[in-house]
Amino acid sequence: MQISTTTFFRQQSENITDLKTQTAQLEDRIATGKKVTKPSDDPVAFSAISILKARESRLEQYDKTTQSLTQRLSTEDSVLTQVTNILTRVKELTVQASNDTYSSADRKAIAAEVTSLNSELVSLANTKSGDGSYLFSGYLANQEPFSATSGLTTYHGDTGRLSLTIADDTEMEVSSSGHEVFMAVKTSGNSAKSVFEIVQTITNNLNAGESAGGSLLDLQAASDHINGFHAINGARLARVNSTADTLTSDMLATRSRLSSLEDTDIEKAITELKQKMTSLEAAQSSFVRMSDLSLFNYLK
Repeated sequence: MQISTTTFFRQQSENITDLKTQTAQLEDRIATGKKVTKPSDDPVAFSAISILKARESRLEQYDKTTQSLTQRLSTEDSVLTQVTNILTRVKELTVQASNDTYSSADRKAIAAEVTSLNSELVSLANTKSGDGSYLFSGYLANQEPFSATSGLTTYHGDTGRLSLTIADDTEMEVSSSGHEVFMAVKTSGNSAKSVFEIVQTITNNLNAGESAGGSLLDLQAASDHINGFHAINGARLARVNSTADTLTSDMLATRSRLSSLEDTDIEKAITELKQKMTSLEAAQSSFVRMSDLSLFNYLK
């Protein structure tokens, strides 16, 4: 029987080359921790990985958005709580000053505190969020919304409500304008007044040495108005927190699936690498020995 040395060399060479390629691939997978880095590694898995990575990127952006919103809405919650506390204190002072035993001087002294409280209200209404934008400016995020001059408080923002996408197919309003929160309190007779105007009227009456009891109904309307927006803000915060929890679960599931498709099982890869290296060494050794053989070796 005639033995084809050409076929032998070709087969052995191809086998060794294939083992070297597999060994190099395993070494790369162990070094990078990834078993699929290009389409040729696994076309189906690579396509799935691309889709999952795009989803992961979207989820990361949504996560940043919800974190920012949580901070913003929590700040607004704190502001509205403080506004309510100030209005409660103004009510206490107004009731106190309505006592007939109080003199004009006493009422003027109380007016000084109410004036200070009104200034605090303006300051709170000009609060910024963590990103430096004003909470109550509407779309004019960099415009300070309120200014007070000679007892008159003016609004400089607009009436826009910010909306953001916080998840796939989920967009929500995330703010209320300063106009609707502070400048549009429905009072007796269905007229609209600002929170600042109501408090300023009380200040004016007290400075005149008069009782301000006639403003108590308007003051209660202001408190109810603020409490209404406080509730709206609380509902927004609850929705953002719920969405954030869902995003966290989705992110974990996405990354788990990515890992199963993309990441190298290091222990398994090392075991396989050792096997391939052993096979490669054996093939190379066998090839060298077989290459040295000739017909004269068999005739000895």
